[in-house]
Amino acid sequence: MMEYPSKYDFFLSFKALINDDGHFVDYILVSLSDNFQNATNIKAERILGRKISEIVLEYENDVFGIKDIYYNMIPKTRRKFEKHIYELDRWYSINIFSDDRDYLILFYNDISRIKKTNKTTYEHRGQSFIRNF
Repeated sequence: MMEYPSKYDFFLSFKALINDDGHFVDYILVSLSDNFQNATNIKAERILGRKISEIVLEYENDVFGIKDIYYNMIPKTRRKFEKHIYELDRWYSINIFSDDRDYLILFYNDISRIKKTNKTTYEHRGQSFIRNF
């Protein structure tokens, strides 16, 4: 496991599983950052080495938003999006990187403070506007 600098930031690394015909089948979780357990309350040993399809089916509550992300985990692609993960009550910027060697990495960057600041600023401006109107 690797250390990641922020308390609520974490990453997961997957290896693509390819069938005998050379077609993509699934991903297997090969590593994750030390912060993963602190951010999600899921022990690494419960999911490390498992297929992503198994993880998605096992966890009823979508603790790290993997059910929505699963459909965007395409080999040899890059995607970026924001997601509010209700179970953690945090906003994340999620970056998906896949290389040519069939590995995929998900980076979860906590942007909750930015979202809260933007919301407060927006609400403050809206109230000022209403008062000045």
